[in-house]
Amino acid sequence: MHKERTTRNRAEAGRVHGRSLALLAAGGLLLAGCDLGVSNPALIEETDLETEQAVPAIVNGALGTFGMATTIMGGGGTYSASALLSGELVHSGSWVPPREISEGTPNNESPENQSHWGFSSQARWQAEDAIEKAQRLVSDPASSSWVALAQLYAGFSNRIMGEMFCDAVIDGGAAEPHTAFSERAVGFFQDAVQTAQAGGHSDTRLAALAGQAQANLMLGQWDQAVAAAQQVPTDFVFSHVHSENSGNEHNGVHNWAYRGDNGFQLTVWGTRWAEWGLNTADPEAGGDPRASFRPLLTSGGDPLIGGDNRRPVWRVEKYPARNTGIPLAKGTEMRLIEAEALLRQNQIGAAVDLINEVRAHHGLDAVDAATAAEAWPLLMQERGIELWMEGRRLGDVRRWAADGTTEPFAGYEVVGAVAGGQPASADPTRNVLDADPLCLRVSTNEIFSNPNLAANPPR
Repeated sequence: MHKERTTRNRAEAGRVHGRSLALLAAGGLLLAGCDLGVSNPALIEETDLETEQAVPAIVNGALGTFGMATTIMGGGGTYSASALLSGELVHSGSWVPPREISEGTPNNESPENQSHWGFSSQARWQAEDAIEKAQRLVSDPASSSWVALAQLYAGFSNRIMGEMFCDAVIDGGAAEPHTAFSERAVGFFQDAVQTAQAGGHSDTRLAALAGQAQANLMLGQWDQAVAAAQQVPTDFVFSHVHSENSGNEHNGVHNWAYRGDNGFQLTVWGTRWAEWGLNTADPEAGGDPRASFRPLLTSGGDPLIGGDNRRPVWRVEKYPARNTGIPLAKGTEMRLIEAEALLRQNQIGAAVDLINEVRAHHGLDAVDAATAAEAWPLLMQERGIELWMEGRRLGDVRRWAADGTTEPFAGYEVVGAVAGGQPASADPTRNVLDADPLCLRVSTNEIFSNPNLAANPPR
């Protein structure tokens, strides 16, 4: 896998215009409209990038924007926003937009939402543009590792947008169903499989097969999802690389949910994962180590309270450092995709066997279910723990809520609004299925700047 080397690219808060690599200013301040009488030797024209030697920087630039979109921009990126909306985390800070998301009412006007949509759109566009550039510039486009990597990240960028956003808007076009992103993801993953296969890039190929399974899952294309999933071994993991090199390359989930940047805005307290997971301050009480958390204390031994001066801070222990990678594709999820497909065929025993294969991989005890009414909650809990804080739960809840077979099992309670004048322990809960809407919205910047949306804006 190629490690991420990022340069800071300009992100538009709404619709992405023009070419993202028109100019790269490295180490200098570019002042529009000012003539200081000197030339900047670090200013790079886009024509200077028309060489094969520039391809690694172009592709890694797309990877860098992906990392910023998913974990940094807009209060912890789309991963943190989706965690709040799907109940993986609860808001415990003073910022209003994350509180709205946590209460199940995401808007499309806040700076955070503009950032979620804008940077996600840029990450998607930049990866797709990197494919075109790399194919044109490398000597072996049909088997190039850089082409395959760009195709892979185009797939992941589209897959994430299809899972998280209410609608699809692509390159200034009209609003489409969110599954348009998922359909694009499938195509890019198929291209990545082919390119990686030709070049012998085994990790990229396996990650692309896993991505195919994930995107087909969102589309309800079960035969295709299972066919791809079966090719990925259980012990396979493909993670996005984060680093300490700069703030733009940090694992932003660590910064927000572990370090508590900006006043401990996020907490595990009040969620189902607080019931399912392992409290590392009291490991003897049991719990699943895949969802480990820790209630923080003040120097005096009292519970640490978040920036809202109300809710206790229980931090996410999954990503203990700023350079901890975040998985994008795992073989364990592939087994759970196969298990869900079997459940849909009412093959309960075979489905539970695959769930237990995942648990055995982690050294956990086996579980059992005798009926569909027992097996569906088990599968949903297992996916929730296995994929916790990886930006996947919102997509799962959306597709389960839209399916008559799974909707009765998909709802669960999470702390929502504030009980005014009472302690945090009295805060009422909300059912995640009651979020309005159960997705992140297309930003107002996109709507106002896109003539295709002005007359008929998406919700």
